[in-house]
Amino acid sequence: MSISRKFRTAQAGFTLIEIIVAIVVGAIVGVILFSYMGTHLIHSGDPIAIVRSEGTAEKWMERIIVDYVEEINKPASYTTALATIHARDYTVDPYNMPVGVTLTRSYVAYDAAGVEVSSPGASPNLKVTVKAGGYGLTTILTSQRVSTGDPTVFY
Repeated sequence: MSISRKFRTAQAGFTLIEIIVAIVVGAIVGVILFSYMGTHLIHSGDPIAIVRSEGTAEKWMERIIVDYVEEINKPASYTTALATIHARDYTVDPYNMPVGVTLTRSYVAYDAAGVEVSSPGASPNLKVTVKAGGYGLTTILTSQRVSTGDPTVFY
């Protein structure tokens, strides 16, 4: 009499149900990560745009201050330096200020308490504001100048 034995070997791998469960769980995790990371990816360029706007505003404010320093240091025109800066058109050659940059200039004065009041016409103070992309800079230029001890100008 012969006895035949069949040895069963263990099956290796995943069942169909395990694969379906893994796919469903992976999809749920993927949707959660995508919805969370998607907003961050969309707004990831915001810091670059902010820095670019800040740099543009600073560039144009520096240009105006350079013009002011040149005008105030000319002995023949330092009394009219503010009027020159107030009237200068920065949108034409040689400046060509871009459309996205906003420049406002207004004469201002200060009352006895130090509060700013607008001054119709020429005042010893010119308030200059440059805005680019929501970022703005403001400076006050003054016509008062000390005639002694001026720095030496090298050209």
